[in-house]
Amino acid sequence: MKRIIVFLMALNSTIAGFSQVTTGKSTTSGKIIFEEKIKLEFKLEGDAAQFAETMPKEQVNTKVLMFNTDYAMYMEDDSKKNEDVVPQATGHMTVRMIVSGGKDKTFTELKTMKKTEQKEFMTRLFLVESDFGKQDWKFTGNSRNVMGYNCQEASREDNGKKIAAWFSTMIPVSAGPAGYGGLPGMILMLDIDNGKRVITAHTIDTDFNDLAKMVKPDEGKK
Repeated sequence: MKRIIVFLMALNSTIAGFSQVTTGKSTTSGKIIFEEKIKLEFKLEGDAAQFAETMPKEQVNTKVLMFNTDYAMYMEDDSKKNEDVVPQATGHMTVRMIVSGGKDKTFTELKTMKKTEQKEFMTRLFLVESDFGKQDWKFTGNSRNVMGYNCQEASREDNGKKIAAWFSTMIPVSAGPAGYGGLPGMILMLDIDNGKRVITAHTIDTDFNDLAKMVKPDEGKK
């Protein structure tokens, strides 16, 4: 009986090992399309409270990350325009929410650890330059598969928010979406503030290497 139990345990371990086999292509340059989901929370009081159920619960954007061993550029996907959030009409009132930030870009110089962010605020553009620096990631030992790539989990805190990143060493580029990086592989999934903002790789093009599109932004007030 003990031999049968040991055999079954070994068989289960073998099956689990096969289920985690990585099918993604190893690369040091390419383009990743990310789906970014942001939970929306509205605090309505008084007469406006009746419209709470009609407000959108989340905002979904499509972003693209272009990268090689020297640079990484994170920006809106030009091929798919992010739609405005439009909840259903209630009675004689229709709430329409216009989403800004379509011109936001994050350009990272990976070797010098410099980051330049182009941010849109109230129809105006601003440039924010900073050092990428060493980020205090802690490895959790957890793993998961994202788009055929076996990923490891690392976590840290950023301004009081918990950040969980799933990165793959199959793409040995220390970059990721939204300007995050500093890990021994590409971040393919990012959870910011316990699910309030989740960014997940949707498609990965390992043949892309168009340097003309990876230009450091220079529009906006510093």
